[in-house]
Amino acid sequence: MCAAPAGLQPGTPPQDLQSLDDFYVPAYRIRIKEQDQPPLEQDIQSVTYRDSLTDVDSVELVVNNWDPGDPVPRQAVQGTFRYSNSHVFDPWQDIDVWMGYYRNGADNLVQMMTGEIVTMAPNFPASGGSTLTVRALNLLHQFRIQQKTLHFKDMTDSQIAKKIVDDINADVKKKLPNVTLQMLQSEVDDNIKKNKEKKNPYLEMHNQYPIVFLMQRARDTGYDISIEDETDKSTKKRTVTFHYRSSSAVLRPAYVLEWGKSLISFQPTLQTARQVNSVTVTGWNVKTKQPITQTVTRADLVKSGESLVAPEDLGVKENDLAQKLEITVDRGFKDPDEAKKVALKTLRQLAQGLVVAKGKTIGLPDLRAGSKVNIYMYPLDKMPPATDRFSGTYSVTSTTHTLNESGYTTEFAARMEARIST
Repeated sequence: MCAAPAGLQPGTPPQDLQSLDDFYVPAYRIRIKEQDQPPLEQDIQSVTYRDSLTDVDSVELVVNNWDPGDPVPRQAVQGTFRYSNSHVFDPWQDIDVWMGYYRNGADNLVQMMTGEIVTMAPNFPASGGSTLTVRALNLLHQFRIQQKTLHFKDMTDSQIAKKIVDDINADVKKKLPNVTLQMLQSEVDDNIKKNKEKKNPYLEMHNQYPIVFLMQRARDTGYDISIEDETDKSTKKRTVTFHYRSSSAVLRPAYVLEWGKSLISFQPTLQTARQVNSVTVTGWNVKTKQPITQTVTRADLVKSGESLVAPEDLGVKENDLAQKLEITVDRGFKDPDEAKKVALKTLRQLAQGLVVAKGKTIGLPDLRAGSKVNIYMYPLDKMPPATDRFSGTYSVTSTTHTLNESGYTTEFAARMEARIST
């Protein structure tokens, strides 16, 4: 029998409203150039926030762009376009977005993103009112400069983060000499001491934007990234300080979602097309030019402490064609150990895709990429049926938060990490 799960975290709508005093009202707040924008609230039709493990997060606003105005005699078209010809949503402006709820008039909003407006797209339809779609990206998108392959050996996560920031700074300096990116060494030392960070024997960033890799790594390890952006008024020099801190104080909660209650919809997919027992990587030694071949199996992943769901856990029997997969890697390796690590990474990515899912729940602003959700396809007060396949712990890979006239909902994509034992 599984242990009794924790309920939804404080600050999220209860599954059953006990009284009118507990009523939650979906709400949002928009700030542009560090200024609140209450006049815009009557015109914003929807707010959508998206994030994922593989890219920077974004926000999209759909805004009413039509002001009917007062009737004008003998004028064929009445009214004016409210925002498309103004500077309110011009690109390159900083924007802050909060989402959440009001309870008894109190603000219980969560900051979703600090970003920069990148597109403003008016829509002039054949019928109906004009709207304006505004899209913003996390400020970190500015530092997607060049995709690279980097290797990190015997370094802690904070040391890796600083090395990445230093690398991005070197690239930025080539184009913008007055801009400096930095991560304070004192903060690195503090992270290592307080969080007892251990060194990673080996880590590879393969053909990625360093800033995207850093965000992905932060979500995997429970760290949050924030930046301080300051410009000296006299020298016009801009300093961007990265903070890479443990998110233990604001740890992403592990939500419990029950089908038919807090889980509005759920669509799991059991996919075996790319499931294999072993992976073989072939390449060559960059020094000796001799061939290198390394093979790893699921047993190797288990030995390394990986938490994986195997086909047999779901009652699926593998056929003989699933016993091996050979991958030819068009690049060199410094030694067989590096080739083995690439093979393990490839096998891990394939194994994690055995069960993937899409779900929809009530709006939960703290449910983000990197969060954990415990999915129950049966009532929590009942014993799990032995035939249940898809109840389990899932790791969230992307989320979409939508707040509009219909309310506030959160859609998510996830992969199964463990089944709930019967």
